Amino acid sequence: MKRSLLEGSSFAYRRPRMPLRTPAPALLAWALVLLGSPFAPAAELFLDFSTLKTGPPPPEFRISLTGAGTLPDWHVLQVAAAPTLPALIPESPSPVSETVLAQVSEDPADERFPLLIYEKESFSDFTATLKFRTVGGRTERMAGLAFRLVDEKNYYVVRASSIGNSFRFYKFVEGVRSAPIGPEIRIPSGEWHTLEVSCRGNEIRCRLNDQDTIPPLNDTSFLKGKLALWTKSDSVSHFGSLRVAYEALKTLPQRLVDGALQKYPRLLGITVFAEDGGRVEALASSDTSEVGKSATEEEIRTLRKGTILAGNSKQSSSAVFAIRDRNGDPMFAVRLKMRTFAGQTDNNVAARARPIIEHLETLVGAADVLRK
Repeated sequence: MKRSLLEGSSFAYRRPRMPLRTPAPALLAWALVLLGSPFAPAAELFLDFSTLKTGPPPPEFRISLTGAGTLPDWHVLQVAAAPTLPALIPESPSPVSETVLAQVSEDPADERFPLLIYEKESFSDFTATLKFRTVGGRTERMAGLAFRLVDEKNYYVVRASSIGNSFRFYKFVEGVRSAPIGPEIRIPSGEWHTLEVSCRGNEIRCRLNDQDTIPPLNDTSFLKGKLALWTKSDSVSHFGSLRVAYEALKTLPQRLVDGALQKYPRLLGITVFAEDGGRVEALASSDTSEVGKSATEEEIRTLRKGTILAGNSKQSSSAVFAIRDRNGDPMFAVRLKMRTFAGQTDNNVAARARPIIEHLETLVGAADVLRK
């Protein structure tokens, strides 16, 4: 696991044991727990804000803002606790207070979106569950989770509104909001709710209080990024905890590279490309020096149009194919490098590459089924 993520952290780290022990309640727990997967171990991050000391947010977080207006005011507060169930005996004592992570500034600027960004990790494929409640605000009463955040102007967000009684998904691209997607639904202020986001490749699922309130979405604008607590305008919102199950060691593109080399060891090379924040780049490769490099026009065309390209040289042959999601849309562009032989045609190259691509699409499908 990435121990460097824990340097200077106020979170506690526990190595998984059998049986697992419950983290000490006096600590804001960072738990890395192995989850079942045939591809790679996964991890779980659990941030229990109720265990924090009052004052500024932990150093793992950075206060920021999308849009206009004054900077947000994020604080760990001790507030009066609302009983979740009626007391069995009228004289029974009820909790006096509870600790929350809160955004409390009340600037009513319309295009003002306070952020509290978790800086210790970027996430690609994950499931995040956020406990929240809205408590104040005249203009807005919103709370949400920003995800795959590239920067303050580029990210996805799903949010709940207690004034508008709506649950919406949209994205910011260069600071401009897309049209919202999601239903009208009653979200009472002052009550705790749970918001869940799952990302698998280009598929996004959003749930509210364990209900599938928004149909599955597909978007390729952002494939990885930070997580951030999110509000709007003068919303005063409380956050109780954030739990994230995520792939810690290998991304899906890296698993595709490893899977291809394992099944086809005579491959000379394989590189997987995808669009991330408007730029198509190599996300995984058998040649690690290629990772992060911009795609060529061939790979961009394959990713966006699903074209098939094949060619020969004296030293090797190559093919560029698209890996498609279950809806048939191009998800990745893959460049394969193979041995060549005398008399080989471009059609031969494409035919040799096709079973490899079909195998990779099987791996993508298997990963999707395992995480439903």
